[in-house]
Amino acid sequence: MTNAETQLASFFAKYEPAMVKLGKALRARLRARLPGLFEIVYVYESQNALVISYSPTEHGYEGLCSIALYPNRVNLYFAQGALLSKSDPTKLLQGRGKVRHVVLNAVADFDRAEIEALMVAALKLAKLRLDASAKSSVIIKAEAQKRRARRATQAARPSSTNRTAKARR
Repeated sequence: MTNAETQLASFFAKYEPAMVKLGKALRARLRARLPGLFEIVYVYESQNALVISYSPTEHGYEGLCSIALYPNRVNLYFAQGALLSKSDPTKLLQGRGKVRHVVLNAVADFDRAEIEALMVAALKLAKLRLDASAKSSVIIKAEAQKRRARRATQAARPSSTNRTAKARR
């Protein structure tokens, strides 16, 4: 198991077994459905969410779709969800704004024809051609998220030199 896979397993371990089983099964389905795309992993502790974005680049925000594991559900997000509404005659997509999602309660939900139609439309919209022989790789962004949050917190605090200068005035 690679270091990234080990880290990902530790992130999954924070959830209930039923959610872990569903999340891992959906991940396997998405890897098979979207060969060659990067899996970019984010941990949003404030939302208690583990997010895996499927992207043609090493940037999650350029992803085609993502799964988000929460304590009580798994959502399948489509980055261009608003534009996919024409490909969603049964109105599965939820949410407002650019990104929309579908709640997946079981692995069988992913196999529904309506979900496949959304996947096909998302690929077409993104102008992506998948290569079945391409190998996917996992990129963990969770540590980068923590470093950015720490820097933002430190930047928001006045430095000791600023406080000293203000005290002298």
